[in-house]
Amino acid sequence: MNIIPLAFESLGVRSQATLVETKDLRILIDPAVSLAPRRYGLPPHQIEVDRLKDLAKRIYDEAKSSDVIIITHYHYDHHDPGYIIPLDIYAGKTVYIKDPYNFINPSQRFKRAPRFINAIKGIAKVIDVADGKSFKHGYTTIQFSDAVLHGADERLGYVVQVAVKDNDDSTVLFTSDIEGMPKDMHVKFTKSVKPNFLIVDGPLSYLLGKALSDKELEDSIKNLEDIVKDGLEYAIIDHHVLRDINYEKIIKPLKDNAKSIGCKVTTAAEYLNEPIQILEAKRRELFEKDNKPANIPKGLAKLLSSGEGV
Repeated sequence: MNIIPLAFESLGVRSQATLVETKDLRILIDPAVSLAPRRYGLPPHQIEVDRLKDLAKRIYDEAKSSDVIIITHYHYDHHDPGYIIPLDIYAGKTVYIKDPYNFINPSQRFKRAPRFINAIKGIAKVIDVADGKSFKHGYTTIQFSDAVLHGADERLGYVVQVAVKDNDDSTVLFTSDIEGMPKDMHVKFTKSVKPNFLIVDGPLSYLLGKALSDKELEDSIKNLEDIVKDGLEYAIIDHHVLRDINYEKIIKPLKDNAKSIGCKVTTAAEYLNEPIQILEAKRRELFEKDNKPANIPKGLAKLLSSGEGV
């Protein structure tokens, strides 16, 4: 099995796009990229915009030769209704989607999900609701969790977690946006599939005291440490937590715990041997060096004006 992170916060954008290659097929999970509309009261910097373009092309190129595309929920850093990445990536593909009617918040159910599904109808070969199901492709099994909370409460809706198992007994689990695994429901599916490779989004520590409590942060780290002890060999922790300029301090207890039992915990950039580019977290520094307004492409402007998150 080959696991390739395509776009993450450590690579410079809001995303969790990941390619998983097995002997049977190429699976692309959440092919989308986004930027924070505002951070520190500032719009995206030109360096962020340029990076988004580069990574969008990376996703597009890999998507064209993928067999299966998975959408774990309908936030714009996980799905794209054609704003930035052309919809022809879905041509002839099998597409597994988060249930657009059940366990979903209003903005996704009544606006984002139907817009996306209507856009890819007639393009995709198959569109199938994934929640709680398993699909077999040759020797490869794709297993989905039931809908689980996007974090600690229902405010941001629900997501599905994805486990891909190859015939060599390798299993990778993609958590989607569970914000670091704060709840038992997040842990339950993880333990049931017993992954040896984990891709997890990390807690919302950059919003500590606002969208994240001290207890929720503590619970997330504790739950992640329990998963590490359960036979995990490798973990990429990225996405939300890499929006925090002090992310290293947040994940240090987890990394230290993992190292003591032979599990490697790293970011997507480090896994790829690329430099860490936490551009959003450093947006203030970017503008201090160059305060020129960014040239925002039309598609990105439309995405940013439509709001990120809920």
